[in-house]
Amino acid sequence: MKDMDETAQPFLPDDESLAMVDDAKSRATSPGQAGGMSRRSFLKCASLAIGAATVGGAVDALAIEPHWFKVTRHNIVVPNLPSKWDGVTIAQISDIHVGPNSTLAHAREIVDMCNDLRPDVIALTGDYVSKANAITQALVEVLRDLRAGVGKFAVLGNHDYWANATGVIASLRSAGIPLLKNSHRIVTRAGEPLCFAGVDDLFTGRSDAAQALAGVPRGTARILLCHNPDYAEELPAEPRVDLMLAGHTHGGQVVLPFIGPPVLPIKHRKYAAGLVTGPRCGVFVSRGLGMVGAPIRFNCRPELPLITMKSYQ
Repeated sequence: MKDMDETAQPFLPDDESLAMVDDAKSRATSPGQAGGMSRRSFLKCASLAIGAATVGGAVDALAIEPHWFKVTRHNIVVPNLPSKWDGVTIAQISDIHVGPNSTLAHAREIVDMCNDLRPDVIALTGDYVSKANAITQALVEVLRDLRAGVGKFAVLGNHDYWANATGVIASLRSAGIPLLKNSHRIVTRAGEPLCFAGVDDLFTGRSDAAQALAGVPRGTARILLCHNPDYAEELPAEPRVDLMLAGHTHGGQVVLPFIGPPVLPIKHRKYAAGLVTGPRCGVFVSRGLGMVGAPIRFNCRPELPLITMKSYQ
């Protein structure tokens, strides 16, 4: 841009130019118009925009998000974790719900995605099926392909009981996945122990952390698998739990902006999803990988969490 010459004379419009400007102003500010757009045109454009957004949201909820699986990564400090376990990873698989809304192909995709992460531990926190007819040898073969460097552990969910708990337990056993039903396993790494415990479902079974952790040495760090995160509110002061992994909520499946999930299948809404401070320990709640009820997810993608355990530094 050039500077104006200080000696230049200012431009003075003639009468014809002024008349053209006045005419343009009168057209732009005539009744029923604003900036050249009529009220009717504005409302039509707004309606089209709202309609497009509604259709787009419906397409996302029904056709995109339900099986748009996402790996989420979390660094979680675990009290009493031995130094040799620092940096060890846990992949959490929860709420696959093979059945009307999730197919075996989806389960296969989840298993492949999990194996690609090369986790040290795989924690399965319940609700593998929605219907009894989903308990098949084909499902066993899919679950059998899960690979973990240190170990795999599972607990049952309420839908597993409603479908056929005996069949689900047999399937897990055939797939080589230990079931922790108010019981535990202690695993050592470079001579340092870590306890993985699990409790039965809160709704349909009998959750008992005291039984699950009976006999675990006091100094040993404990990871507790539990399907329903509400059980965190019922944990006794002893025996101690250092971290609890749960599912069940699906994150609500639908999460509305500025509001959150309208519906959650738990009493304590703070356990909707993610890492939460419970009365006894930290609780990590997965949004899960499947669906129940309406086959939709909105603003709540199904997740496969990969947790990296960290010791206090």
